[in-house]
Amino acid sequence: MNDRIAVRGQRKGTDMIPKGPVPGRTIFSHANKMTQAYHIMLAPLCKETGLPPLALDILLFLANDPEHNTAKDICRMRGHKSGIVSVHVERLVNDGLLERREMPGDRRQTRLVCTEQAQALIERGRQVQWQFGRRLLEGIPEEDLATMRRCLERMDGNLNGICKEKR
Repeated sequence: MNDRIAVRGQRKGTDMIPKGPVPGRTIFSHANKMTQAYHIMLAPLCKETGLPPLALDILLFLANDPEHNTAKDICRMRGHKSGIVSVHVERLVNDGLLERREMPGDRRQTRLVCTEQAQALIERGRQVQWQFGRRLLEGIPEEDLATMRRCLERMDGNLNGICKEKR
């Protein structure tokens, strides 16, 4: 176990990350923990509005990325199953927070558009997202953040390359 940063018995957060490439299980564990923490921070707003965290997350996704405005986009970009997205979209439509609109030139496709009624909730959700980002990066020096941004850009390019490969 010489490739580990921490000594046995001193397991904390990232202490057990190997010095070499990070194993997939570590990356997925952090991704899951990030989603969990994000939903914890959304919880007060969800409780107040009666919306489940995923429904609010879908609404904010559509507001923040209006060019990706179909249920298929949500599934592809957020990794959610179509059935669960459908349930939450239906709820958001019924609550008057989303509208379905036919795509020009293709009646089979439906765009999802945030309503005027949703705007105050979207603004409050964005404030929670901003606070989450600040909390996530708390205590990290700007120099390290710049390095992290460069690494994430490179990782994004690598992921794009992997996704374009033939399966």
